[in-house]
Amino acid sequence: MDKSIKKKALEKADSLGNCATEKEVAELDEKLPAMKKGVIAKVWDKVLYLWEKIKSPDIPASLKIVIAGALLYLVLPLDVLPDAIPGIGLLDDLTVILTVVREVSKYALPKLEKKLEKKFYEVSYQKIDEKLSQIFSSMLCSTLITFLINAAGCCMLIFKPFGAVPSRYTAIGFFSVAFIYSAVRIIIYFKKYVRIIKKILASIYRKKNFAQGIADFVCTEYKTIEYIFTGIRIAKNIIPELSDIPDAPEIVNVFKDHYKRRLILAVLVIVVYSVLIALTKFLLLL
Repeated sequence: MDKSIKKKALEKADSLGNCATEKEVAELDEKLPAMKKGVIAKVWDKVLYLWEKIKSPDIPASLKIVIAGALLYLVLPLDVLPDAIPGIGLLDDLTVILTVVREVSKYALPKLEKKLEKKFYEVSYQKIDEKLSQIFSSMLCSTLITFLINAAGCCMLIFKPFGAVPSRYTAIGFFSVAFIYSAVRIIIYFKKYVRIIKKILASIYRKKNFAQGIADFVCTEYKTIEYIFTGIRIAKNIIPELSDIPDAPEIVNVFKDHYKRRLILAVLVIVVYSVLIALTKFLLLL
């Protein structure tokens, strides 16, 4: 389309929007369906998009004026190119609609992006965090119980509350209980989580990358998250402005704290047990 015609069409649409009354905007609901024809029919989804946005409370008044102008330009007969001209009569209307859609999208897409990102985090984080927290809590609880039982046995050896021999046998009983409890918990842990651990390690090995491996495992294990990622990938191909939404590997960083906590717990357990054993031996030699 000639640039001068496009400019005139946009100027007229802008003028219509600034002069539009509430009654004229309200009447659009009845007049718009009649314009679903020719080239406009091919972009009817965009016309409906604008009509939806003009009714949205999230769209600022200044932008609603622009939308109103585009829709009024579409339904009113006195265009730069009269609608009655076969083949080209609706081209100016099409240009105005597409131009305003792009303008509205610049405002609306960041909000859509935030909503999609928020929804993604809510679903994915909730699913993964629930599993990781469950494993961590189980490990923490088992570690604490085992430590307390061993500590009680050490106290028996050190303070001999029942006399030397009875206290020694009592301590052996505590140590035996701690050993059996730990063995049972390890068996339960591996029985319950070895499948997941093997899948994670296999996925990391297959992808040759930790973040991508974890992301691949998450998408395989939780179909809901896989569907969300698939939808986001499709949306990115259609709407370039959504490219800032993070992909699965980027999201893995959200869960680093869990792994740090586990590592800290493991180191802490080793240190505490080492101190407990060293302290027990020292006091027994006194």
